[in-house]
Amino acid sequence: MTWLEELFANGGPTMIAIACVAVAGLIIFIERTLAFRSLMPDVRDIMQRVREASSKGDAADVLASCAGAQHWLAQVLSRGIHLAMHDATEADVFNGMAREARRLTLKLRRGVGLLATLGTMAPFLGLLGTVLGIMRALKSMGASGEGGYGVVATGVAEALVTTAAGIVVAVVIVLLHQALKSMLGQAVLEVQLLVEEAAEHLTRTRDGAKARRDREEAADGG
Repeated sequence: MTWLEELFANGGPTMIAIACVAVAGLIIFIERTLAFRSLMPDVRDIMQRVREASSKGDAADVLASCAGAQHWLAQVLSRGIHLAMHDATEADVFNGMAREARRLTLKLRRGVGLLATLGTMAPFLGLLGTVLGIMRALKSMGASGEGGYGVVATGVAEALVTTAAGIVVAVVIVLLHQALKSMLGQAVLEVQLLVEEAAEHLTRTRDGAKARRDREEAADGG
């Protein structure tokens, strides 16, 4: 019997619940990490393309850069494009995009709270396993008629396995949760910066393009 099999044998059914909590926490962490890492490069790429197109005064390129966003950002930027094309002010464009960005933030937060809950559950599951283990050991001693310090100590030592496992899992999950919160904060900040810059560039290039058309029409009319 390996040490892992012995650990589960001594811990009883509660060890399975603790293991499930650990696996669920790891899955949530990996899935959210991949989501954040796929979002942030896209945000930075769009910001760079929008800046370059705006510096050239090319409204079509700015719109194309925003329209080419991945699914994470498409709704946010399409809202800004819609408002800008309907002659909304920069403040209105920003507010419209900010509302969509808040919806995106809610999607990004998905699972982060659950990870914190799992971290809270783990030590309590460990204590439950310990209580059940001690009860099982005492019941066994009562049925067999055997007792003494050695027998009690052995039963308690086996029962404490779940407490130790629960604490270890809780510590790991709390660390993963803090890492996710840090990545979430960075992702939200990146999106906020994108909204601010995109609103400014969309309205500025739109107004610049309209001014050029007006001058060209005035020149043609003259």
